[in-house]
Amino acid sequence: MSSEKHVAILAFPFGSHPWPLANLLLRLATVASDVHFSFLNTAKSNGVIFPLPSRAELPSNVRVYDVSDGLQDGHREATKHPREHVELFLKAAPESFGAAVDAAEQDVKKKVSCFLTDALVIFASEMAEKMQVPWVALWVPAPPCLAAHVYIDVISELRRESSGDGTSTDDGNDDDKSLDVIPGLSMMRTSDLPKQLIDDQDTSRSACMLREVGHVLPRGTTAVVMNSYAEVTPTPLIADLKSKFKMLLQVGCLTVSFPPPPLPSSYASDTTGCLTWLDVRDPRSVAYICFGTVAMPSPSEISALGEALESTKTPFLWSIKEHVMAYLPKGLQERTRAYGKFVPWAPQGQVLSHPACGVYVTHCGYNSVFESVAGGVPMVCKPFWADNMMNGRMIEEVWGIGVKVDGGTITKSGMEKALEVVLRGEDGKEMRKKVGELRERLVEAAGPDGSAEADFKVLVELISTS
Repeated sequence: MSSEKHVAILAFPFGSHPWPLANLLLRLATVASDVHFSFLNTAKSNGVIFPLPSRAELPSNVRVYDVSDGLQDGHREATKHPREHVELFLKAAPESFGAAVDAAEQDVKKKVSCFLTDALVIFASEMAEKMQVPWVALWVPAPPCLAAHVYIDVISELRRESSGDGTSTDDGNDDDKSLDVIPGLSMMRTSDLPKQLIDDQDTSRSACMLREVGHVLPRGTTAVVMNSYAEVTPTPLIADLKSKFKMLLQVGCLTVSFPPPPLPSSYASDTTGCLTWLDVRDPRSVAYICFGTVAMPSPSEISALGEALESTKTPFLWSIKEHVMAYLPKGLQERTRAYGKFVPWAPQGQVLSHPACGVYVTHCGYNSVFESVAGGVPMVCKPFWADNMMNGRMIEEVWGIGVKVDGGTITKSGMEKALEVVLRGEDGKEMRKKVGELRERLVEAAGPDGSAEADFKVLVELISTS
């Protein structure tokens, strides 16, 4: 086999995880044209990210391979719960990825010289060690969440001390305990931690994998690549993480451009009419509402949010799934038709960059947060899971560019207050100013002489010479 470089890219095919990795692949393939890249992912996820008709347009040094999702054909419809899909994928993954790597090597007649994977694909550590090649892991969520994984043993001890009987607890007694013993996390509290990470009673594959990530990454990786910018992360946090890994690279948010591209001159691709609708709204007056592709508030929260929008007569654009519409107050669509619009999907980046957008009601997914910053839009935060709570804390208390919903649950009065503060209050003006300043810092960081570009060049050098 040829000695040319061959990078195997292993995706984690759930939620927003595959997108940053796929975008990183395309950036690398463009500048490292003499390196071959094999992108390994489930057929379902590949079909969304790299639809078959578009694969002919991929760079010539990129090939896409399907791996098993662990589902038996007869169980595809019967297996409904997303968590079960993750469990079955993880069970099959070491064998299915191993077979796909063998196929890729045979296909392109080049041995794999480096693994670039989602950080949650921790069995890549063993594959890389066995093949004696570097393992580079992409950390998709927020940097504070990586610190929580790395310090999982310290956090477990904190929670045992809080419970008073030597065992961890989930009854809320330790919810307000500060994480100031962890460098850079003094603003975080135990209640901000991902539940699946700290629930040591959960013995599922996914929970065990999450608890192992913080042990495996420092030991097995040649480099950890962050889907983030140094400019948004507390300096003590980054300094400490750099001490834990051989190499820590922050290449910027891989799904959002700084500055964002200009709005299209033609709205032909805007199938749901969002941009045309926004064009006739006042500047910074519209609440854009979207809770991502997986998260969903409770029926009572959906109803309360609808009531708050109606009582405040706030112009709104709500990206909402069809089946969730049933939870809205009866007749709300008709009564708010003059100033509200419900759509099954919205071009989120373009909506947030539109001058009419004044606030983003969000679940605080990290990529969505960056889209809001790119558009210069402050946020009302309703976190759900994973790094959402930590992101919400950063948005409100560190960056000062939004507010969390009172008590973590959407109520009519709480949302009325939040909309008033962000859209119409003096605090909202200050948030808009701060988010604009943060946006400008990230435009500089993403530029040709910025910190993210410098780290990206280090990554290119690493995979090209490994």
